[in-house]
Amino acid sequence: MRCLMVFDNLNDIVFMKCNTKFCIHIRKIGISQDLIKPTENEKEDCDKIDPDLILQIFSPMVTSQRIMNCHFSNRYSSMQCQNGTNIVFDEYLGHLFIYIGDKEVSWQQKVLSVSILFIKRICGSDVSLLKYSRRRRFLVSKLLDVWLKRSNKEQCVLIEAVEQLTVSAELSTAALTAAKTAAEKMKTKSAFSRVHILIMVRQKFLTLYSSRNATDLCAGDTLFLALLAEAIQTVDSEPKDKSDLDVIIVEKDNSLQLENDVPLPRNKINSLLILLGQHGLKLNAVHLSYITDGVPLFIIHEIGNDVFNSSVIDSLTSFCTIQEIQIRGNVDREALKIAYDTVDSSMKKIIDLFKKKNAPFAPTRSVLAIITTLATRWEPLKKKYLDYFKNNDSSSLIAIESSNMNIVCSLKDLHHHCMLNESLIDSYTKEAVSEASAMVAVMLRDYTSFFEVKAMNNFTMRSRSTLNINKYLEEFPGLVHFIYVDRMSHRMIAPGLEFASQETLELTKKKVWSMIEFSRQHLRDGHFIVLWKDNTFTYSYFLWFEDQSGTSLKPRVQPTASELFPGILNGDYYEKLLEQCFPRMPKGKVRCFELFCVHLGLATASCVLEHSRRLSATVWEVTGRPSNLLDLF
Repeated sequence: MRCLMVFDNLNDIVFMKCNTKFCIHIRKIGISQDLIKPTENEKEDCDKIDPDLILQIFSPMVTSQRIMNCHFSNRYSSMQCQNGTNIVFDEYLGHLFIYIGDKEVSWQQKVLSVSILFIKRICGSDVSLLKYSRRRRFLVSKLLDVWLKRSNKEQCVLIEAVEQLTVSAELSTAALTAAKTAAEKMKTKSAFSRVHILIMVRQKFLTLYSSRNATDLCAGDTLFLALLAEAIQTVDSEPKDKSDLDVIIVEKDNSLQLENDVPLPRNKINSLLILLGQHGLKLNAVHLSYITDGVPLFIIHEIGNDVFNSSVIDSLTSFCTIQEIQIRGNVDREALKIAYDTVDSSMKKIIDLFKKKNAPFAPTRSVLAIITTLATRWEPLKKKYLDYFKNNDSSSLIAIESSNMNIVCSLKDLHHHCMLNESLIDSYTKEAVSEASAMVAVMLRDYTSFFEVKAMNNFTMRSRSTLNINKYLEEFPGLVHFIYVDRMSHRMIAPGLEFASQETLELTKKKVWSMIEFSRQHLRDGHFIVLWKDNTFTYSYFLWFEDQSGTSLKPRVQPTASELFPGILNGDYYEKLLEQCFPRMPKGKVRCFELFCVHLGLATASCVLEHSRRLSATVWEVTGRPSNLLDLF
């Protein structure tokens, strides 16, 4: 039984996604409590849920969570039912996220973390877009489907790294040349100079070219875009069998419709506005096309004014913080002042951009009207807050709560019209994208079939066709599998799980996935070297640090247990780990690496350690990038 629900601050459902088993269970509860009546076609109705029924059943739980959080600052993190079902909770911008399932609590918390990440990138700072925009609701829904599916199949998605497609220098150069040519074409045909051209092959990274003044496209962005490409590609190829999460709640109120809220076409150029970035999300236009079915091409360019976009996002985020602080019994004046200062600074930037007639774009009448309303509402509210900070009269906060909501409504209107409005991508830009995409397809048409075949079998432990792999793999008797990750670029190299029999494949895959989960638990507790075994295999996990010359470094501070999940999708865990272990080292001076190994059960600890040292030193023969010796002592 699986279900994801998102409730707003009024306890209304914004988004819900569940499987048929959950629908059947909820309908049984509703019938047993006389909340609904059984129907003649009960089986057919099990794919639908009335939102009123959900509210009646879950309102006590949601209300209890709100009270525990707002009045006691001690919200629930999880609950367990008598039948073993786990319920986990999380919050984002005043919205409560609930995931109900039968998996481990840590995994369900990871699902919520990734769900929030997808919503951040698709909806920005307005989660309510999920309620009104079919297109964005579809994207979030499909992204979750793809992520859940790929996490169970692809090593790179599970450990959140980018797998490099290993091709010859000649083919790599050809791909980079095509990407660079496309970027130059975009710059000459359109007004956008901050451009990225990214080419992938079936989840694997082929090449990336970025113009000089473009914000770096981080590895987390690349992994997200790979998932997005597959989500869009499922539009016309839906499986007949239902996935784990595939029933979306029945809509009752669809009064607000955003411009160009149309379905995503497959096998054409899809243009979307998405927020990307590792340190502060920036608005980007992402144009996705396919050179062939398995080779997605991304043309990405930053859009709008960074100051304006970040000010709108910061204002919405800080107002949410203000509302949470004000609801609590004992108001934290210091935290409230910090949030207010952020709002004040952001609002000033937004209003001044238009007051000085220096708007980052040509505003429509509706946008000018929103700005006028925003300025009119903000000035008296600002005065009330200044009076509160001066007189310290908490009762005055109650009188301005409704004013806060009015400001938030105006900011959301601005967010809709000026940021996540697909009509901002004009026909001139679409023409440039179309020409650049066609150019890349022509330049790479002689190589695409090879790329796809190579991606299907990048390399395997039993491969006999790639000399440089066997050159060193045959020197590691007893080694069954390994995963090597450079955590500065987040590029990974790992053999595909290709075995002669399906039984062996399933056994090994299950063991590898279990190994990764086990090592992740220890990493979050601050353990960098772990060795263990079962009746079949011996497992090992190593995380180590080096300086730029390749000399091994020992952490200066022992890290404490972390609530973050190791990965890069929802923030770079490893960057934070480096900051914690080496607090005074300049950024970029310390490098981080990971190595997972699976040996046959007879392998001794000394054998595993010796293999791991040599493997870390020679894996560059496959990656093409020199590595250094793993120091285990």
